[in-house]
Amino acid sequence: MKHYILLGFAALTLGACASTSAGYGPAQSAAGYGYKNTQIQQDRFRVSYTADDVTQARDLVLLRAAEVTLGEGYSHFKVINGGTSGNGPSPNIASNVGLGFGSFGRRNSSRVNLGLGVNDLGRALEGTKVTESIEIIAQNTGASDPNVYDAQSVVNNLRPAAPVPPAVQTP
Repeated sequence: MKHYILLGFAALTLGACASTSAGYGPAQSAAGYGYKNTQIQQDRFRVSYTADDVTQARDLVLLRAAEVTLGEGYSHFKVINGGTSGNGPSPNIASNVGLGFGSFGRRNSSRVNLGLGVNDLGRALEGTKVTESIEIIAQNTGASDPNVYDAQSVVNNLRPAAPVPPAVQTP
């Protein structure tokens, strides 16, 4: 019984290590951590970032939007649409522990049971994963609209806080 419990905890630990984000960069797969961007029109883009938590995803999607804006030759971008999705921390993951005493066959014995549902195990192994998606219009004017961002200012303010490997450069 002890071996099964230790094996379960080892699987949870390895799963947690494998499911964390590796730092700022493009998503390596459809379900991976990192950014994705799609050009919708000449000056319109959809940008998303998948990270471990909401704050990180929101900061890094703005950083990527600023990089896309500067890379396309614009100075500002306006966020016109956005949303958050994911599987944030779930309070519904619960284990069951039971203690039973009784007569089992030839002698009295006791048992301790530990139960963890298959869905609970899957959610625990996957970890927290949040995707922030925004749609932007790149432009060269900085109106007083609160939804318009100065792209260079965003890069200057968010890049130092972002876990960026040295090889990643602003396009």
